[in-house]
This record gives sequence, structure tokens and C-alpha cells, in this order.
Amino acid sequence: MTRYVAAFTVLLIHTGAASAQQVPTELGPFAWGPGMPPPATAEPAQGAPAAGPPAAPPGQPAPAAGSPAPAPSPAPAAPPVGTASSQDYPPGYAPPPGYAPPPGYAAPNGYPPPRTYYGPPPGPPGYGPGPYGYGPGPGYGGRPYYYSHYPLQPPRLRRVTDRPFTIGGGIGFGGLKLANDGGNSTTQSGMAYTARLGFGLRPGLILMWDIEGAIVDRGPSVFSQTAQLAALQIFIGDRLFLKGGFGLAQVNQDAYNYSTWGGALMGGIGIELIQGWDWSLDIESTITAARYTVQGADQTWLNWSLPTFAINFF
Repeated sequence: MTRYVAAFTVLLIHTGAASAQQVPTELGPFAWGPGMPPPATAEPAQGAPAAGPPAAPPGQPAPAAGSPAPAPSPAPAAPPVGTASSQDYPPGYAPPPGYAPPPGYAAPNGYPPPRTYYGPPPGPPGYGPGPYGYGPGPGYGGRPYYYSHYPLQPPRLRRVTDRPFTIGGGIGFGGLKLANDGGNSTTQSGMAYTARLGFGLRPGLILMWDIEGAIVDRGPSVFSQTAQLAALQIFIGDRLFLKGGFGLAQVNQDAYNYSTWGGALMGGIGIELIQGWDWSLDIESTITAARYTVQGADQTWLNWSLPTFAINFF
């Protein structure tokens, strides 16, 4: 218990000493604020007795009459209003060296300007654009055309009559005619048909296997003649053509179940109405004559087409 009382007593003594250091016994310039002059002492009024030395207490000798009182020390000059000196602040609280109030600031009511606060510390220096700035990438233009040492040649223009291979066929109006050596003849109209398979020898000249035929109805009997020919087709210009050939022909009569073969010749003319890149449509007229020997008598059969519409692919 004695230790606690002694520690408490020491704490009180230190607290009192710290208070005595912080609170001055005499009022100095800091009592009125930094930078404020102390109030001037009032002068005695006129007619009032001058204040002299204090009277001596009873039992002590009075001071000599002629000895003057010690002159009071002159008060330190007050700093101008608006500035604060290091003496106006407690120790350790003086303004930093070179401190000055901000420009254009007027202290209100004669008080010195308040302390200025420092802004945030300056940050690291900003980084400007580097020496190697990254700009937009290069634009992409058209792709280069790569080719070998020998550039590609454009495709060769093909004539419309340049037909390495041809296949086609058609039907139309036609007829059949029979003539004998006695001068008797008979004619009957009917239907004509044609078919061909060709190979181009050169532009405008085609070697063909050509089929020309006609079929007619003569009452109780149906007659037909079909000729298979080796023919040439020659273009005069780009549309008009001539053709001719030779081969074998066969005549048929269904009522008597009769057929025979004979030599044949063919000639024709035509024109192509429509010509595409790989097809054409033409109109043509042909005549084919074949000669037969029937029961020791010679007969000539003619089949024709007028006209026949044919389509060709090449």
C-alpha cells in the first residue's frame, strides 16, 4: 500500500511541474494571440499624485528620499500586424523558414493569418509518350496477285461455230413420195424426224453421222423411210449452214411386212435461230432420195422435211 501512495505522490508532482511549465506566471504577448501587441499601461490622470515607492512596513527604515526608482525596461517592439514571429509560438511550433501569408490575404480584425496547410506531396513525374509510340497498324490493301514466271493467259475466245463435239435431234413436218420407172408417182405428207452426232474438223465444218427419215399413213398401210448417212455440215457465216451426205436407206411397209435397203443421197439447208454458249436451236429443210429394186423393177423413194426444228448441244 505504501508503494501505491508513493507512486501516486510522484505522479502528482510531475503533473504539477508540467502545468507550471505550460502556464506562464506572467502574461506575455502570447496571451493576446500571436502577433498582437500587449495593451499599453494607462498613464496617471492629471492632478493625481505620482505613484512612488511603496511605503516601508512598520519597523523598517524608509528608503532614502532622493533615490530615484529604477526605470522600467522598454517593452519589445511588436511585429507588424499580419506577420507572426517565432517568439509568438510555443517552442517547437514556429512557422517553417520562409513562411509568408498567401498573396492577397487580409487578416480579419487585425489577427494574423491562420496557418497554411500543405497540399498533397507531389506525385511521381508523369510519363509522356515514349520514343517508340504505337500508332495505328498499317492498313491492309488488296492482296498481291501471285503468278509464276509466265503470267496466266486469258481463255481463248471461241467462235460460235467452233464445235469439237455435237449431238442433237428434232422433228417437223415432212412427207414421202414414191416414183417408179413407168412414170407413176404418189405423194403423201406426214412427219419428219432427224438426229445427228458430229465431230468438228475445224470451226464451221462438222463431220456427222446423220439420220433423216419420214413416216406417212396411207389408209390401211403405214410407210416409212429412214436414211443413215455420213454427212458434212458447212457454216456460211455464223448462222446459215448447208449439209449433204450419202449412205443407206431402208423403206418399210407394215401391211405387207416388207422392208428393203438401197443407196441414198441427202442434201439440206438450215439456219440457227438461237445460239448459246453450248447449245443452239435451228430450223432446216432436207430431202433424201433412195433407190430400190423391187421384184425386178426399180423404185425411187423420196422423203423430205419442211421444216424441221432441231436442237443441238456442243
